Amino acid sequence: MPDIITALNEQNTKKEGIGIVILIEDKDHIKPQEDAKKLSAETGFTIVKYRPSKANTNVSSKSHHKHTKKKPKQGGKNKSQANKKSHDTSDGTSHNTDLSASNSDASDAGKTLSEWQLVYTTEGLALRLNNEPTWGDILVDFNSDALNYRKQHGGGRNEALARAIGIKGSESLSVIDCTAGMGSDSFVMASVGANVLMLERSPVIAALLEDALARIEEIPDLHEKLSLIKTDATDYLLQKGENSKGQAIADVIYLDPMFPHKKKSALVKKEMRAFQQLLGADMDSEQLLEAALSCAGKRVVVKRPSYAEPIEIASGRKPSTIIESKKHRFDVYIQH
Repeated sequence: MPDIITALNEQNTKKEGIGIVILIEDKDHIKPQEDAKKLSAETGFTIVKYRPSKANTNVSSKSHHKHTKKKPKQGGKNKSQANKKSHDTSDGTSHNTDLSASNSDASDAGKTLSEWQLVYTTEGLALRLNNEPTWGDILVDFNSDALNYRKQHGGGRNEALARAIGIKGSESLSVIDCTAGMGSDSFVMASVGANVLMLERSPVIAALLEDALARIEEIPDLHEKLSLIKTDATDYLLQKGENSKGQAIADVIYLDPMFPHKKKSALVKKEMRAFQQLLGADMDSEQLLEAALSCAGKRVVVKRPSYAEPIEIASGRKPSTIIESKKHRFDVYIQH
């Protein structure tokens, strides 16, 4: 994870490629401001205090305006005061940039708002892409209508994913989701009774997941079955496997590596397209699968696009069985 953070921060510093900044729209509560400082300290992403003027109200979509306060009048302040940059040195690493939106600083504000943003909204932490304004905010919500509908009507333990991980009857499984992403597959596995540890190496996606987990404390049956560690999955598996002295570290290890799509399509979810732009394709899927096979107790499950071949690994091992769904398939490696 440190290597990813370094790369993102280098891009942010150079103002080219993909840079990350943190915005706080929910300014009426202390927690978002405290969480923003903590996230900035962990990642080095800059906290930007931006107050748009009327001339810049087209920067964000209308759905965002209701959470944004109007900029107070500057009175007799000169330009240097109105556009000051201040640094929060309370933790030694976090730093804030205050940008107002007068004509004189429109270009600076434009550069800031052209970045990818982690925004503390009243609904929770969201990823916002200003180069794709029609997409809206990307936010992980384990209590969303879509996930609750899938929980109630998705087939339960008869769903393809549940069958792939092998959960049966009243049995509970320990599952490590090595590529948590938006957490939807982890949610499904937890909903059918599995205890799921999510691993996520991207500091951006991990921040979204961590914020989502903090918002499900009122749902005990889910909150108790989902947990998160911000780490590189391959490193985690190898270290845990070495320390376990040959014992399995989980019943099931689940992989859903980022896979390049054949072409851009409206059928590809915005979250997936955003993550592909942000992170690129996973180039270490083979190493991750080998590591998973070395320390899973019952099975390893790999989610693949229906058109993709199984992951080729040095040992030459092939899936024991395949479970098909409408758009994907699950390559299942049974441990003996």
